[in-house]
Amino acid sequence: MAWQPPFNSSPLKLLASGVLAGVVFLLLTAATYQTSGSSRFCAACHSMKLIYKRWQTTNHKQFACIECHMPATNIIGKVAYKTRVGIRDLTYETFRTYPATILISAKSGEILRSNCIRCHYSTVENTPMVQSGGDCLTCHRYLGHGRGLEEGGIKVE
Repeated sequence: MAWQPPFNSSPLKLLASGVLAGVVFLLLTAATYQTSGSSRFCAACHSMKLIYKRWQTTNHKQFACIECHMPATNIIGKVAYKTRVGIRDLTYETFRTYPATILISAKSGEILRSNCIRCHYSTVENTPMVQSGGDCLTCHRYLGHGRGLEEGGIKVE
C-alpha cells in the first residue's frame, strides 16, 4: 500500500494517530522528568561527582537531590524550575564555566531553607531561628554534602 498524505486519511485514523502521539509524548516526558530527578542523574555531571560522593556519607543520603534543591510546589512550577536550572547547569557543564567552589544562589538558598523547615518543622517550629526567619545554613551548612577537604572534611574516593 502506498503512502498517503494525512489529509486524505479518515478523521478516525487522524484522531487515533494524534492520541497515540500524545500518549507517547506524555510517557517520554514523564520518564525524562523522573530520570532527571534521580541523584544518579545529578552525579553524572563532572562538576557534581565529588559533591555526590560526599553526600553519600551524610545523614541525608536517603533523600534525592531534588527533595532539598527543588521547590515544594505544583508540577508546573517544578517542571518550570527544573527546566530553567537544568538549562543553566547544562550550559555551565558544557562550557566548563562552573566556579572552582560552587555556591548556592540566593533563590536556591530560599528553596533549600524552605525544604529544611518543611521536613524538620516539628523539631524547629519553636526555635528562635525559625521565628526570626533565620538561615538553617548558618549552622548546618555541611549537613547535606559534608565538608570538602578545604574545610577539614574527609577524603572520599
